[in-house]
Amino acid sequence: MATQPKLIGVLGGMGPAATAEFMQQVIGNTVAETDQGHVPMLVFSDPSIPDRSTAILDVNALSPLPALRDYAQRLERAGSTVIVIPCNTAHHFYALISAAVGIPVLHIADAVIRNLEDMPDGVSRNVAVMATAGTVASGFYQTYLDASGRACLIPDRIEQALISHAIYEIKASRVTVAVLMVVAAARLLRLRGATCVILGCTELASVRQAVEEELPVVDSTQALALACVRYGMAQVTIPNVIQALSLA
Repeated sequence: MATQPKLIGVLGGMGPAATAEFMQQVIGNTVAETDQGHVPMLVFSDPSIPDRSTAILDVNALSPLPALRDYAQRLERAGSTVIVIPCNTAHHFYALISAAVGIPVLHIADAVIRNLEDMPDGVSRNVAVMATAGTVASGFYQTYLDASGRACLIPDRIEQALISHAIYEIKASRVTVAVLMVVAAARLLRLRGATCVILGCTELASVRQAVEEELPVVDSTQALALACVRYGMAQVTIPNVIQALSLA
């Protein structure tokens, strides 16, 4: 089968700064001498998509699923060969988004687990998850970590309040306040036995350095970006896209 030109469809806008950071990480992790050496991306960024965490926690809230499904289909029609979603909480709806298109959709947790596997066993044995309350309630990180043989440490009520508040402070461009909150949460998680932490919200990429002073970090934004670079640089046919996304 002939190799199809690759085009990564980015279903973004959740939030817009997180999407921009994801794109920057794809660019920054690509070894290229010219413009033409970079990974082609088609970005659909709509900040008006309803809040994902609110929809998960409140059955009466406006669902983001119709928009997510529609935009995934638009990316496919525009020629994307794979879709990525730089928003962890949106992956609660992963199965329904994936079923709505005929091209692969990379699950962000697959990319995160791939990066965790590069850590020494002792470091990645007890993994804390810093994410929205919706992502934690969705449970997909717990499932992925259990399948990989790692213990998952979920934030308690106080830790989750700090993390959730920090995420919305970042969305409001109040990063200095957010840093204080995520550092406090990371310290509490470390005291409870965490040996590393997943930054399971793409907004948290902006405070990664502060968290790294407390615990080793796997940043979901970086993990997804690296998966896109591996896919973009690999010479594979479309039926093998999932394997390509996991290439070392």
